[in-house]
Amino acid sequence: MNDTPKHPPQLRYPAKQVGDGLYGSDHVVDLLERMGTEYVFINPGSSFRGIHDSLVNYNGNRDPEICLVTHEMIAIAMAHGYWKATRKPAVAILHNLVGLMSGSMAIFNAFCDQVPLLILGGSGPADPEQRRFIDWAHSANTQGDLVRPYVKWTDEPPTIAATLESMLTARRKALTAPMGPTYVSIDAGHQEQRADDLVLPDPELPRYQAPHAVYPHPELVRQAADLLLGAELPLIIGGQFGTEARVTPPLARLVELLGAAYIDDRSIVCLATDHPQNLSGDREIRSRADVLLCLDCRDVTAATGGYGAKRSGIMGVGSAADEAKVIDVSLNDHFGNSWSRFGGPTAPSDLHLLSDPFLTLEALVTEVEARLTPEVAATAETRRAELATRKTALTEKRAKALESRWSESPIPLSRVTQEVYQAVKQDDWCLVVRNHRTWPEGYWKFDHAGQYLGGDGGGGVGYGAGAAVGAALGLKGSGKLPVAMIGDGDFMMTPGALWSAMHHEVPLLLVLLNNRSWGNDELHQREIAHQRGRSAATAHIGQTTRDPDVDLTSLARSFGAFAAGPVEEGARLAEVLAEAAEHVRKGGLAVVEVITALE
Repeated sequence: MNDTPKHPPQLRYPAKQVGDGLYGSDHVVDLLERMGTEYVFINPGSSFRGIHDSLVNYNGNRDPEICLVTHEMIAIAMAHGYWKATRKPAVAILHNLVGLMSGSMAIFNAFCDQVPLLILGGSGPADPEQRRFIDWAHSANTQGDLVRPYVKWTDEPPTIAATLESMLTARRKALTAPMGPTYVSIDAGHQEQRADDLVLPDPELPRYQAPHAVYPHPELVRQAADLLLGAELPLIIGGQFGTEARVTPPLARLVELLGAAYIDDRSIVCLATDHPQNLSGDREIRSRADVLLCLDCRDVTAATGGYGAKRSGIMGVGSAADEAKVIDVSLNDHFGNSWSRFGGPTAPSDLHLLSDPFLTLEALVTEVEARLTPEVAATAETRRAELATRKTALTEKRAKALESRWSESPIPLSRVTQEVYQAVKQDDWCLVVRNHRTWPEGYWKFDHAGQYLGGDGGGGVGYGAGAAVGAALGLKGSGKLPVAMIGDGDFMMTPGALWSAMHHEVPLLLVLLNNRSWGNDELHQREIAHQRGRSAATAHIGQTTRDPDVDLTSLARSFGAFAAGPVEEGARLAEVLAEAAEHVRKGGLAVVEVITALE
């Protein structure tokens, strides 16, 4: 452990100073405070030195407080995780062109995940006479062009008054569904000019608020109910609205009313793991359903298994029957642009309700309840019994698979997952980040939506550590115990997030799943070698991080964290995790490195 003393409060939170007057950046910080901003995530840069001074000296580094990070990708990922954990304003500030370029992949993740970040960028100065040589090199005529394809809106306001207006517009657009990040470039010269008489706009005015969610058309709700009630086996697929706890009660009600099978979409949890109709991980259930209801599924083709395995069998989920009807409840047609292909091809939907998924779910429950005849109820009861039997068989199959692999070394992911769950199951836990493709269904018992915060959105590696620390920072003081399970490659991209966690005394249990490989890609090399009739024995070349093995435990300790591992024997795992979880309960950061199988 690092025993370096922390700065005393008076140095971390200095007394507020007005100095010789008000400057443009002071008003920017005043507005951030009135917008309810608790933190701003930054890696320092001279292009926003005015804002930095206003945060620290003018506003005393409180509301918002600076959260210093070691890389801009971490700044965006932390803001991303923070918003998903709290639903509070998430603000990052990036240094002109170079900071924006460094953070751009993480911005793409937030865009695909539809997270409403407010990203501010220092720029300019626009006035050539104010520029140093480096300002010429690091400024652009339209700085926002770097990220325009994957943010909802950008602006380069010409005055400080216009900047304040732009910030409020950016917030409104970010929060308008489908949500997403916005970017406002703030000229360094405007930040540093005197602005004593400037009047701050009122962020509570109606004009600055996001509009109400979109209700579904009643006729389309009736058509959807017709399809579901007439189905031989309806299948409901819960999507990304599962980050909110309110989703589970009406979802469970609809699943039970219809006697429908249920599965979660990729990287989300909407329904209790032990619900007798929850068949998540059952690769055959899609092919048995004749009507599929997709609720807030970002890629309906993927959710329904429509991609098949023509090129690769990696990440396959099982396909729906060709004749099955698909009901798409989402705002996907309002999302994105033609630059990115995120979301897949035109959705294979037979009925599309372009409306808020949660409001539509509630409307479907009401409609089905109104049409629940004794015959419909009896049919649903029969299906419920059949699905419960199928669920029991699925659970038994998983238990046998775990038992058969329990003593393997390297440790299988199914055992790691169950052992981590056992270590925290008595706590009010939140799984803030988890491994995606390799997540073993059924070994972690979720009770409801919101207990897992979902994936990275765009598949950009390097999200995990920053997002986990950002979410845990947001949950600090809430009584929840944050848990994250991420891969070694993901962690090695952004380990500096641990410094921010330690500096802000963030409680977090971070489990590193170390297979000493860029595992997903090593599997691809094996697959393509087999397809070409070549040896797969060389698939590790250019993929594994052996020779030397990276000492991730010592790396974590160097940031001051409690760290244990690497754990290579399953028999040690429970004891190590119990010690680490206890450290987190006391308010600390604990990192556990586990040597896992490549799966």
